Amino acid sequence: MAYQQRINIVAKITKGASLQEIKKSFRELSKTLHPDKIGEQGTIKYRQIIQAYEVLSDADLQQAYNDYLDNPNRSEFQHHYQYYQRVYHPQSNPYIVITLSIITLSIIQYTARIGMYKNAISRVQETSHFKKIINERYQDAIDDGKDVEKEDIIRDTLKEVNITGAWSKPKFSDIWIIAITLFFYNIAYTIYFNILWDQKYQNAKFEDIPSKHVEYKTKLLLKINEDNWKMMDNKEELIERGLWKKENMIQYEKEMKEKHEEYLLQKK
Repeated sequence: MAYQQRINIVAKITKGASLQEIKKSFRELSKTLHPDKIGEQGTIKYRQIIQAYEVLSDADLQQAYNDYLDNPNRSEFQHHYQYYQRVYHPQSNPYIVITLSIITLSIIQYTARIGMYKNAISRVQETSHFKKIINERYQDAIDDGKDVEKEDIIRDTLKEVNITGAWSKPKFSDIWIIAITLFFYNIAYTIYFNILWDQKYQNAKFEDIPSKHVEYKTKLLLKINEDNWKMMDNKEELIERGLWKKENMIQYEKEMKEKHEEYLLQKK
């Protein structure tokens, strides 16, 4: 930024000049000092004019330059920081850019997941086992005197197909932007719930605690997500054990450890 010390002198304008005055001064000096008009001896001077105009015609850069002149005792590092911040600072709101990027990626992700699911369904329909089931059900329908199309049987049978993993049918909560939103919501709600529990239910009787709060506390203690919780057959048993009480949790962990050791022995 050393060359900027003489910008206003080179551009022949006073500090605080308007943009129109700066443009007018630049045009006049360009005509006078252009290398095509005065030859090579004007090249250096002309470059200085170009550099001066680039700074003074940009409000942010001009502000950084004025700050440089008004605070000569400030460290060079601070002046460089102000300059580069104004030159390279993103013009678009980064929050808007990030949000739009996540939305775009979410649409792409959801579309890809739908395509993968449809592909998986197509492969299921091509298997001999699936075709055998369809033929058997179609034959049974005919034997029962039902007027049914084979396509209807295929459609009803596909409802029974459960595809898991990456090829499963995408849920609303699987979309990235929704998943990110739910992630932060769950963190906030967990903090709120733990505070509520400690203040209101820590020493309460089982029957005095709302069932939904007991269930949520049990899931937190066992570190089980919602999908796995729904598939568990012993949910009611776990809830009734009151695992939020320290002695009950210790007993439960002891039982799980013994079962695991027994499983390992059987496996050996």
